[in-house]
Amino acid sequence: MTHLQKTLLKVKTTTCAAIMLLACAGGTVFANDRVSEAENLVKALITELEQTSLRDNMSDKDNKQVLDQLVESYFDVDAITRFSVGRYWRVATESEQSEYAKLFRFVLLNQASEQFHKLRDLEFKPTTTNTKGDKIILVGGIIHDKSGEFPDVEIFWRIVAQPNKPAKIFDIEVENISMLKTQQDENTTLIRRNAGRFGALIEALQEQLKNQQPN
Repeated sequence: MTHLQKTLLKVKTTTCAAIMLLACAGGTVFANDRVSEAENLVKALITELEQTSLRDNMSDKDNKQVLDQLVESYFDVDAITRFSVGRYWRVATESEQSEYAKLFRFVLLNQASEQFHKLRDLEFKPTTTNTKGDKIILVGGIIHDKSGEFPDVEIFWRIVAQPNKPAKIFDIEVENISMLKTQQDENTTLIRRNAGRFGALIEALQEQLKNQQPN
């Protein structure tokens, strides 16, 4: 190899190394930005929940309106709705998908509203944040009950954070148990027990919603 060839090879190698370093540096910055966005998302949600729970003039209707707004702002509602029924989402008709999405949201809001008063005694203590793949971030922490009624619980907020899209909460893991996966298992089991009929799940949610209504 001539001196000129060696020089050119050295330049190419150095250039490639520099490009790789820049790419890695850029990826680190992007990852850090995503992590910060995810952590700030959880912090903002917790702050809003705490502030709202301290208001004494909130009616049940007010609670549900606030929760509905928070769900819309902080959670990936469409993705959660689809995932909650697994492969059966694709076999449901458009009208069934629309009806299920509406009922699913109503039921969850009612359940959350019933537990809303307990938020005053709970506090979130951040612990660690981990990235999983290119778009999933797990923001971890401990839920502490200041009243002492319940022991501390480890929780991870599963955040979807993609470039040029706002970060959204997709799932909550409590003591390594996915709340969304648990819901999916319950829903798909119910559908399977009814010969794969998606309408059976809608009927079950309608009945559940009816039972949640005040007498």
